[in-house]
Formats: sequence, structure tokens, C-alpha cells
Amino acid sequence: MEELDLATGEKMDNNSLPSAGSEQPGMEQLPAEESTPRLEPLSEGHLLAEWDPEFKQAVDPDQPAADLEPTSPETRLSPAEHARQQALVIFDYTQPLHELSESSRRVLETAALLHDTPLPPTKKKPLRAARELVRSQFAGEFSPEESKVLAAVLAYHRGKIRRKHFDQLDLSPVQQREALTIAALLRIATGLNASNTGSTSVTQVDVGRDELWIVVDGPQSDVDATAAQHVASLWVKIGYPDVKVMREEEAAAIRVPFPEPTEKIGILPDDAMSEAGRKVMLFNFARMLSCEEETRKGEDIEALHDMRVATRRMRASFEVFGEAFERRALKSHLAGLRQTGRLLGAVRDLDVFMEKAQAYLDTLPPERRNDLEILLNAWHEQRETAREKMLSFLISPEYHTFKREFNIFVNTPDSGRRPLPKDQPVPDLVLEVAPMMIYTRLAAVRAYGPWLENAPIERLHALRIEFKKLRYTVEYFREVLGPQAGEVIEELKTIQDHLGDMTDAQVAAEIVEKFIEEAEALQVGLPVEEHVDLQSVVAYLDYRRAERDHLMATFNVAWRHFVRKDFRKKVSQAVSVL
Repeated sequence: MEELDLATGEKMDNNSLPSAGSEQPGMEQLPAEESTPRLEPLSEGHLLAEWDPEFKQAVDPDQPAADLEPTSPETRLSPAEHARQQALVIFDYTQPLHELSESSRRVLETAALLHDTPLPPTKKKPLRAARELVRSQFAGEFSPEESKVLAAVLAYHRGKIRRKHFDQLDLSPVQQREALTIAALLRIATGLNASNTGSTSVTQVDVGRDELWIVVDGPQSDVDATAAQHVASLWVKIGYPDVKVMREEEAAAIRVPFPEPTEKIGILPDDAMSEAGRKVMLFNFARMLSCEEETRKGEDIEALHDMRVATRRMRASFEVFGEAFERRALKSHLAGLRQTGRLLGAVRDLDVFMEKAQAYLDTLPPERRNDLEILLNAWHEQRETAREKMLSFLISPEYHTFKREFNIFVNTPDSGRRPLPKDQPVPDLVLEVAPMMIYTRLAAVRAYGPWLENAPIERLHALRIEFKKLRYTVEYFREVLGPQAGEVIEELKTIQDHLGDMTDAQVAAEIVEKFIEEAEALQVGLPVEEHVDLQSVVAYLDYRRAERDHLMATFNVAWRHFVRKDFRKKVSQAVSVL
């Protein structure tokens, strides 16, 4: 059987066609036949802030897209101009996904303007016909490489070549990816004028980790959205996230404003545990979001601290209230929280290390205030690297998807609630479960008592985690407990801080010790006169170890204060009101 060479129009027999496993010189092999080229993953650390400044509005995914007002019959756009406008809006807002350049944007714009222009009549040389159209209409405006991509897009869009033929074109793998991406965007844009009214416009593009929303409006938006959704399959088949083209009315049903911080959680004694958990998550989610802008700016390190604390409290609430929810309902949200907390924590931990080091330097004579310069410089570099990763994540589609999906969850009563058995009573209200939960947490802490004599630091760290769980549990239910809950929380915070300072000293000592070992290794073989004096860093290591040892030795005093009868009485009084 003979087939047509797409570029030349010459006949080829099957033996001359490249097989799925064969390689062509200078070309990466794409999947055979009906399979579709998959896209390379985004490069790690890709910053949306590096986009062309002209499209700076798209940098913040929380900001709505610029509206394109639907046209009236008197000012109706031509199909070509309508396709151009919609294609460019979608291109700009999906740039974090496709990472195409301004050159590709020009190719898309031109392809949209030419999408309904007939190709010169030919049956045997479709790609050559498309190239001739480009040359005749835009002579000198595109480079030879750009012209090849544009011609491939036009030929594909007009149905003259098929996706499986792209590996036969004289396009590099990168150009094949570019052409297919542009063709996919053009398909969606032209689908938005299936009604042939030019009245449907893109009002918002929401780029997520697993999904792309294209929101449209206009008198014929129901017809056009359905058509665009139907032809959006190419975008998905070449490796991009799933597409949902929806009308404003549909989007409004699932688009929920982000919450503002409130003074109280709003828990009530007769709330179901799932409802109480949702309120706690909503409260801390609002706190986290309120710190985001200042955290990005980096001018106030306390904003970063507060944002990290909010993520920690949300993660802890998943454990406290987890039994009230379907496991799958929390899984993806917990993953987003963990990643957010990890990247925030990487920066915050270095802030703490540097604060403690500076406090140590402030105790030294003035002539020794620069003793730790080599260590602090290294930490500053590490912090900048960690901060770049954090900022990249905070403007990423992945983080935006997490926020959007979690926002819907915490703003939807009964979302993800685990159904109760219908044949037997099960405690489910706050007034039923909270007392039991608080005393269970308290028992888990008190169980460490017989194990604290000469306890290793690992056991004390585990105890610290149990104290944190107890404290957070009391804090979550504080609004429905007696006034003694405030005193209970303060006492828990005191002993938790003692253990926290001990852990910080241990971690800092380990990091400083590793720094010294690596610095000494780098100096092996160097002349003695070139060695960096590390004695001041060694002295700081000794200081942090001594601090750790002191906190471990004095913990028994704090423990005896905690286990006294008066503390237990305050707990019982706080809980007794339920």
C-alpha cells in the first residue's frame, strides 16, 4: 500500500515509512501510529514571574483574568478575529503549562487569523500548500523555522494531516510539541464560536495541577462551551491537564471566595465532629491565606512563621477530626498541606537557626561579634535557595489547585463526612466526643511518666509531639470549654516550649557539627596558611550542646509541675461544662 509524503507529495511505500522503533537522524522518535507525543514535565523551579512582562497580569493565579466583553450583533467580530482574541487569552493563562515563547504566541495569533482561510487547492501536497499560504500572506514576517510550525498547525487544523503523521514532518521534537500545543489551543478557541455568533468570550482561565478551567460567557455560551469541550481532547492527549470548558453559571456554583480571618472558630457543643473539624480547618485556612502576601514579600519573617503555624494547625486538625471524615476526602488536601508546610518550614527553620546564633553573638564582647560569619553566610545562602523554592511553589498551578479545592471543601458543610451506622448509636457530637478526646490525649502524655528517668532525647522529642497534640486539641475546643481552658493551654505551652527549645538546640548542634565536618573536609590538602579557623564555630557547637543538656536536665522540674493535681483539676473543670 502506498502513502503520500506530506511535505513533497511524492508516493511512499510502507517499507519507506519509519517504523515505531526506528530513529531518524537528528529527531527524537515519537510514539507510533495513533499514540500521541507526551510533553516533557515542567522544569523544576519554573517561575511565573519570568514571563514576558506584557503578560504580567497572569502571574498571580488568584487574580481573575481580564474580561473580554461579549460582542453585540452590531459589533460582532469576524470568526478570525474572535478566534484570535480567545486563543491569545487562553495562551497567556496556560503559559505555566506549555512554557511557549512570544514567538509561539505570534504563530498562534496568525494561525487563528488564517484558520478559516482555504489552502491552495491540492490533494498531494497539503503541507506545501500551507507553507505557500504562509509565504503569500506573511512574506518575511516569520523565520523559516516559525513558518514550518505555522504551516503544520494550519494543515492540521484544516484536516489535511493527522496527528500520527507529525513524526514524518521535517520538524524537530521541540517543534512538533510546539505545533501540537498551538493546534490544541486553536481548536479550543475556534470551538468557542460554534454558534457562529462571535458572542462567546473567555472570562477566566484557572490553571490547576490536574485540571484546567476555561470559563466563558455570552448569549450562546452553552452551545459554544459544549463545542469547545468536545474539541479539547487534543490538549489532553498530548499530555496537558484535563480541560473543563464551562459557562459562568456553572463556574459560579463551584467558585467560592477565599475566607477572611475571624476572631473565633465558631464551634458549638452540638456540632457534629465533621462540622467542628471543617470550622477549625476553615479558621486556620483563613489565617494561612492572610499571611501569604507578606510571606511572599519577605519583609516580615513573622508572617512566614504565622503562615507555617497555620499549616501545622490544619495538619493537626486532620488527625483530631480525621475519624469524622471519609479518608479519601482528606487525602489530597493533606498532601497539599504537607508540601506547603515543608517548603515554608525549610525557610523558617533557617530563620530560627540564625536568630539563635545572633542571640549568642550578642552575648560576646564586641570584638567577637563576627565570630560566626562563615556559618551565617552559609545559612543565608541556604535560606535564599529555600526561599526561591518556596516562592516558586506559592505561585505554581499546583499550590493554586490545592487552595481552590481545599477552599471548596472547608466552605461546604458536610463535605466528606463519614456516614454514621444506622443500626446503633455512635458518639458524634462535640459535647460527646471532645471530653473523651481531651482525656485520651492527656493519658497519652502522662503515660511517659515512668519512662522519663534518664530518657534519651528521642523519647523527649516524642513526648513533645504528644504535648502538641494535647494542646491543639484543647485549643480547637476552647470555645465550648470552661474558662479554665485558657490556663490549661498556657501551662501546656510552657512545657511544650521547654521541649521545643531542647529539640531546636539538638537539631542546631547536629547541623553545626555537619558544617564543621564538611568545612574541614574541604581544607584537606590545603596549605596550613589557607585553612579557615573554625574554632569560633566549634565554640558555638559546644554552646548549643550545653543548652540542650541543661534543658534535658531541668525537664523533670517542668514535668513535676505538669503532673500536679491542680493541673488535672483545671482540665476537669474546663471539660465539665460539656
